[in-house]
Amino acid sequence: MRIAVCDDERHMLDLIKRKLYDYSNIHNWESVIDTFDNGNELLKSKTKYNIVILDYQMNEIDGLETAKLLRKGHNSQACIIFLTSFPEIAIPAYDVDTYRFVLKDNIDDGLTKALDDFRNIQSYDITLCVKVDGEQVSLNSSDIVFIEVVDKICYLHMNTGKVIETKTSLLSLYGKLPKTHFYKIHKAYVVNFSYIARRNGNDIYLKNYNLSIPISRNYLTTFKRKYYNFLNDLIR
Repeated sequence: MRIAVCDDERHMLDLIKRKLYDYSNIHNWESVIDTFDNGNELLKSKTKYNIVILDYQMNEIDGLETAKLLRKGHNSQACIIFLTSFPEIAIPAYDVDTYRFVLKDNIDDGLTKALDDFRNIQSYDITLCVKVDGEQVSLNSSDIVFIEVVDKICYLHMNTGKVIETKTSLLSLYGKLPKTHFYKIHKAYVVNFSYIARRNGNDIYLKNYNLSIPISRNYLTTFKRKYYNFLNDLIR
């Protein structure tokens, strides 16, 4: 496990590095941890990291700008965890596919929870097998943005822009997906919480999609509770 920690406060770097090694020892991770005291030094690194822990408020270049540049390079797929004293920064940080936000005044529980969730990510990123044109196709569930059904045909919209067509029922597909991240918001739609950009009344808007998807009134109350729990997990 390659982990980068970037913070312009030396005591925070030392604290987080120590906690990461303690966590790694408990969970049998073979971790290599690199520390950086500013975003520019991190961006110069040629190492490909599994996890990047970034202080949101830094001098020279802040955490958000650092993350944007990371997403354009060889760490485009890294799990980004922001450290912050201000939970309201969650909204702009969605633009860089932030994995978690950890509040500095809750560093012990917050960091442990973020690492636990990352360690158990396979429970979200499952392999979903669907029948397409008579053949079984394997998909990563985390790549599914949303699923819609039209005339008994399901269309899986992937984060690559590809649309996969299958006669497997929506109910069957939904039954195989992790409910921490997916919810059936309408009789014709299942959405991945990770790709929701915003909600306006009974409609949701998805990242990189120029369309709105309606939330059925029958599902709205449960949707709000589940989506709130999903967002709350992000900033713990």
